[in-house]
Amino acid sequence: MNEITMAYLWKNQGFSGKKLTLTSGASVQIIHPGIENIHAGADFQQAKIRINDLLWVGAIELHVRSSDWHLHGHHTDHSYENVILHVVWENDRAITYVNEHQIPTFCLSAYVQAPPSALSPTTTDLACAHFFPTVSVQAKQEMFDRCLEERLLEKQAHVTTLLQTNGYDWEEACYQSLAKSFGFSLNAEPMLRLAQNCPLKLILRYRDRPYAVEAALFGLAGLLEEPVRDAYQWELRREYIHLKKKHGWLANYLHITDWKLLRLRPANFPSIRIAQFAEVVRSNCSLISLLLEMQDLKTVRQLFEIPTIDYWSIHTHFGKKSSAHQTSLGKGAFESICMNTLIPLLFAYSASKSTSIYALKARRWLSELKPENNIITRKFTSLNTTLRHAGDSQASLQWHKNYCARKRCLACAVGQEILIPT
Repeated sequence: MNEITMAYLWKNQGFSGKKLTLTSGASVQIIHPGIENIHAGADFQQAKIRINDLLWVGAIELHVRSSDWHLHGHHTDHSYENVILHVVWENDRAITYVNEHQIPTFCLSAYVQAPPSALSPTTTDLACAHFFPTVSVQAKQEMFDRCLEERLLEKQAHVTTLLQTNGYDWEEACYQSLAKSFGFSLNAEPMLRLAQNCPLKLILRYRDRPYAVEAALFGLAGLLEEPVRDAYQWELRREYIHLKKKHGWLANYLHITDWKLLRLRPANFPSIRIAQFAEVVRSNCSLISLLLEMQDLKTVRQLFEIPTIDYWSIHTHFGKKSSAHQTSLGKGAFESICMNTLIPLLFAYSASKSTSIYALKARRWLSELKPENNIITRKFTSLNTTLRHAGDSQASLQWHKNYCARKRCLACAVGQEILIPT
C-alpha cells in the first residue's frame, strides 16, 4: 500500500453507504472527502465530516501508518492543526495534535481492500491510463484543442470581471491581474487584494520615489508590522506611517498570516515578489499599451528584467540576510506571468474590440513558450504524449481539471473512443 493508492481510494469513497467508525469507536459520516491538495499542507482540503452529532470542516491527512505523522514532522507543525481526520491504512500509534488532543483517526483498511497491482492507480491518476496510448491521435488532438479554448475563455472571463469591477479601466485591470500573477499559485489571492487596496494611480503618483511605492505595498500587505530589524525596514515603516496618515488608511488591509511561506523557494517569498512587482509597475507607466504594441516576446521580457533595489539581492525577509541571488524576475516566472496574465489580457482586449489581431498574437506567443513541467503535465507525458508548447500544457491542465478529476469520461473524446467503440 502507498499514499497514492490511498488517496485514490479515499477520493472515490468506495466504502460509501457503510456504517463507519473511528478507531476510538465514535461514528463518522463522510459528507465530502475534500479537494486534493497539490501544494504544501494536508492532502485534502475543505473536507466535511460528521463525528457522532458534530459537524467538522477542515483538512484530511493520509498516511500508510499513523506513526508516519511523527516521521513527517507534523507533530511540531502548527499548520496541521486544521486536520480534522487522520486517514491511515495501519493504525500503529495513537496520534495527537501539537496541543496533545487526540486526532480523530479512520482506518481505511477496515472498509476497503487494497486493489490488485494491475488496478491500482498509477502516478498518472488517469482512469484511462492503460488505454491512453492506443487512442487515436485525432481524439487526443480534439481534446487538446477543445481544452485550450475552454481555458482561454476562463482566463478571459476573469479579466473581463476585473475590467467591469474597475469601471472598464484597462490599465487598472491589467495592474490587478498582474499582481495576482506575481503571487503565483499560493499567494495569488492576497496579491490581488493588495493591488485592489493600493490602486495603480497611487503607484504612479509616487513612481519617482521607490521608497514610497515599497512602503505603501509592504505596509498595506501587513509586512511592516514585525519588530524592526534594520535601517531599511525602519525607513519603510516611517514612510508608511506618513502615507497612512496622508491617505486616510485606517488599517492594513492584510496581515502577515494571509501570506503562505511554507516550502516556498526564496525567489517566491512574498517580500521578494512584492519588491519585484513594485519595480515593474513603477518603471512602466502604461503596461497595457506596451503590451498591445509589442510583437516580440523578447521585447516584452525586457519590461520584467528590472532589478529591485540592492537590499533584496541579499535579503529574503526584512532583517534576514541570505546569500546573493537574482533580484529580477526569472525566465520561468516570466513565462508563467505570460500564460496567466499577458496572454489572457490580449484575448480579452481582442474580444472587447471585436478584432482578431491581438488574439492571433496571443496564440503565437503561446506557441513560442515552452510547455510547463508540473505534476499534472507529467501525468500526460508519462503516457508518451508530447506537449509541444505552452498551449498544449495549458490544455492538459484544463483537460485534467474539467474531465479527468471530475470523471467526465463520456464527455471526453478519448473516453468516448474507449467506452463507445465504433
